[in-house]
Parts: sequence; structure tokens; C-alpha cells
Amino acid sequence: MLFSDANILVHAIRPRVAPDGVAVRNWFLDALGGRESVGISEAVLASMTRIVTQGRLYTDPATPQECMEFADALLATPTVQVVRPGPRHWSIFRELVTTHRLRGNDIPDAYLASIALEQGATFVTLDRGFRRFEGLRTLNPLD
Repeated sequence: MLFSDANILVHAIRPRVAPDGVAVRNWFLDALGGRESVGISEAVLASMTRIVTQGRLYTDPATPQECMEFADALLATPTVQVVRPGPRHWSIFRELVTTHRLRGNDIPDAYLASIALEQGATFVTLDRGFRRFEGLRTLNPLD
């Protein structure tokens, strides 16, 4: 399973706001049409919505309605699987936080990494910082 980070979804819904946005969106659309399942977390959908609706970041921010329609379309895609924390999530999360002495903005990264580790998923992200988590398979569509 491929498990998508919020930055992938941001480019998928707003491909023209970043130089590589169209390339990321095209990669994501290809992945959705592939044989491997694509994991989507509701927490990631919420993060994507938080980011793309901010007027401070975008001259033309997305509307909440646009985000909900995008999310609904994703969740209705046959290859998409909703990914949620399971019974081992907390122990994996706890280990990542304590081993790496994480604080602040690194905590959500550990939360998502622990979901991916628990599920045995490859975490798809543009953020190279996830490579610090031992055992986590990452994939950057731009590499």
C-alpha cells in the first residue's frame, strides 16, 4: 500500500501553486489508477483542507466545499483505502517520539510514520525528513 502525506494531496488539489505541482498531481493520478492500493487518512485529509483553505498561503485559497468534494471523490476511488491507527499504533508512535526526542511540529510526522509502519505501507511524501524514521519506506514522486 502507498500511504499519502498531506503535501501530496495539496499538490493534487492545487497543482499550479508550486513548480512541481503538476508532476506530483500526475504521479498521484497514475497511482490512483494503478494496482496498488492508496491509503488515505482522515487526519491527512484534514491537514490538506487546513493548508489549502488558508488565505495567508494562497491568493486563491480552496473553499471548504471544494476540499470536501475532492476528499469525497478520493474516498470513492476503488483503489483508495482509508487508513486509521490500529492496536499497535500507540506503541510505535511512542517509540518514534522518545527515540528521536521529537517535539513540536515533528510530532504529527511521527504520528503518520507510525501509521505507515503499523500498516506496512510505503509513505509517499515530498518531505525528506521522514527518512529519519528507521524501517519506514518512503517514496518521493519527484525523485
